Amino acid sequence: MRRRTTLAGAAAIAAVLLGACGEPNDETGASQQPQGAALRVTLGTQEFPEARVLGELWRQALAVNGYAVDLRKGVGPAEELDQELQDGTIDGYVAYTGTVLSVVAGQEVSGLDPEATYAAAEEFYAGQDMVMSEMTPFQNKDAVATTTTFADDNDLTEIGDLAGVEGLRFGGRPEFEDLTLGLAGLSDVYGLTDVDFLPLDLGTQYAALDSGEAQAVDAFTTDPQLDGGDYRILDDPELLFGSQNVVMVVGADDLERVDATAFMDVVNAVNATLDEQTMVRLNAEVLEGTSDETVAREFLRSRGLDRPLRS
Repeated sequence: MRRRTTLAGAAAIAAVLLGACGEPNDETGASQQPQGAALRVTLGTQEFPEARVLGELWRQALAVNGYAVDLRKGVGPAEELDQELQDGTIDGYVAYTGTVLSVVAGQEVSGLDPEATYAAAEEFYAGQDMVMSEMTPFQNKDAVATTTTFADDNDLTEIGDLAGVEGLRFGGRPEFEDLTLGLAGLSDVYGLTDVDFLPLDLGTQYAALDSGEAQAVDAFTTDPQLDGGDYRILDDPELLFGSQNVVMVVGADDLERVDATAFMDVVNAVNATLDEQTMVRLNAEVLEGTSDETVAREFLRSRGLDRPLRS
């Protein structure tokens, strides 16, 4: 039996949904609750900026809808977050569907589109007494990037087109060279065999493209450098890198205690606004020095999600 965090009961839920007045929470414009009736949940994220922003978006949106959310940032990688959810240390976390499937469930992800990946992850978690929210439109997954100029000069639109570039200088984090979801897979699936691999520290790949040191690099589809940068992400028609949409994973018992429909309505309303262009921009704002709390607050305000969904 999994240990669960004690949450408020049905009376508290009714009070919140009726908009009862009382002690406010710490979000500006948040709905109010009677003392002792807070619907408290604990959410966890990984350390990287995008995960922290997503956690803040959910925390702040839930707060204005009557939930008291403890957000634990930088808990650890997916397997640690999953274990903490099983242990009851957290009630939910920021998850990527492909990572759930490959790292947590130990299943194959290559070749699966977003819907198939979501369905497989949902089935896995159903057996773990966990529930997933609806997935975001955006994905954050491995990709191959070039400069726009290099792509235009070599008629590149998809990864396989790189097979025609002799002595391709390809940059990526050191471990990428031998990964199936890396250069080894690119060789097998797309015929990239004439490659000079350049090990690069994560985050320096775009500078390597700019300088001409690398002609193509391992990137991620929501890298902040893509915001206004002169870069092109090449299509992955064979879905070598699988699919990586974002969901909230939450314990089924915890979800019922805080009114499953009301809770997930808020999370899903946030998720629906997050397309790829939006996440690239939000990540860029964090990279430029704006706190993830502020980035989330301003975005929610721009989408009208800084107000309760229901009175």
